[in-house]
Amino acid sequence: MTTQTLPFRATATQSSAPLGKRIRSAAYRLLERMTESAYEQYKPILRNYYL
Repeated sequence: MTTQTLPFRATATQSSAPLGKRIRSAAYRLLERMTESAYEQYKPILRNYYL
């Protein structure tokens, strides 16, 4: 998931991007990080459940 956020970081740092686009980009990155963190936290449980 982390590799997908790299292009968004590059565009979010540009000051010429509209504010709404920068906010959406930051919100998407935050949501993705939270999702990835939750997945890493529950990975052992999920692995045992589906195996």
